Amino acid sequence: MTNRELRRALLQTLGISPQALFQQCQRLKKQIPMTTEEAVYVIAQRNKIVLDKYLDKGTIERVRVLYQQVFPATQQNESRKSERVKTVIAKPRIIKIGKDLTFNDPILPQRKIDEANEMANVYPIIYVLENSIRQFIDRIMAAKYGDNWWETQAPKPLREDVSIRMADDKKHSWHQRRGARPIDYLDLKDLPRLVGKVEKIVVPNIIPSLEWFRQLIEEVYKSRCVVCHMNPLDKNNIKAVEVRFNHWQKQITEKKDLILPQST
Repeated sequence: MTNRELRRALLQTLGISPQALFQQCQRLKKQIPMTTEEAVYVIAQRNKIVLDKYLDKGTIERVRVLYQQVFPATQQNESRKSERVKTVIAKPRIIKIGKDLTFNDPILPQRKIDEANEMANVYPIIYVLENSIRQFIDRIMAAKYGDNWWETQAPKPLREDVSIRMADDKKHSWHQRRGARPIDYLDLKDLPRLVGKVEKIVVPNIIPSLEWFRQLIEEVYKSRCVVCHMNPLDKNNIKAVEVRFNHWQKQITEKKDLILPQST
């Protein structure tokens, strides 16, 4: 299905009706075998629509191949122009992320700089949320089963995974350890399995339900994976992370007396 936003942008750029665009697509399809959707994207490429805003990388590569077949001479000219532009961009420039980070990068596109600035505000939220959740579990488990709760209560598959990761840390001793506690070596998505061990204690006294906790983890984990693989979250997912963060903070703030030791 043709990307609606791209199609709308193309119609605005060309100033034509959908019927006229369809006719252009039909003419292209007679030149080179392609779908109507692909023809729309080729025309968009021809009219300087930024495909990166609307399409995935695989689709863009396919469109570029078709475009080169339909407009071979134009493609060569645009490639030369692109090379000249890259030469200009390659000049040293000052890039600032946040208040304190300044560096030079002659090849990074401005889009990535903008994304880095935006993600610089998201990462601390995920960092605080994840560490708060780990601290919550560690406190509850220690209060119920003692300081050696990991050895006695953590599911065997989790303990095996953590043992492998801790052994890898020892092997690469030149680098700092992943964490100080076994729970720090677990993936975020594994934490609900530990909470299940103390469900009767924490539900509903501290958290509404185990399903509520699992859902929170699942939503945050997906966004965490995007950020930790150096990709940006869109505005909707950023908002979702902020909402979940606020839910967690409000919940543990109201229940802190049940989490923190009486002497704290």
